[in-house]
Amino acid sequence: MEHMEISDIDGHPLEKGMVVRYLNTGTLGEIIDIKEDDEGTWALMNTTDLYYRVDTLKVSDEKVRIRREKEYSSTDVKNYLLNQDEEASSGNLENVYQSTGGG
Repeated sequence: MEHMEISDIDGHPLEKGMVVRYLNTGTLGEIIDIKEDDEGTWALMNTTDLYYRVDTLKVSDEKVRIRREKEYSSTDVKNYLLNQDEEASSGNLENVYQSTGGG
């Protein structure tokens, strides 16, 4: 099988490590994998963990920022739940359930 040069919508060569923008949504990401199948050539973006057809991508010189989720330990979760339980037991929620209105 002959190796074909893979390029974005404007004909710019694509390879792993390049930053691209998905034109349909504006999603920005770094290419971490490229694969070809019967339906076309696909690039995997690190920001979404999704494959995009390369003809829907455009090379970008922007920096990719990856939002990382905060990790909580089981102790953090336990303390949070205990705190919520204490607040509920203390009667601080009585104003939350107060109904108002005419009738």
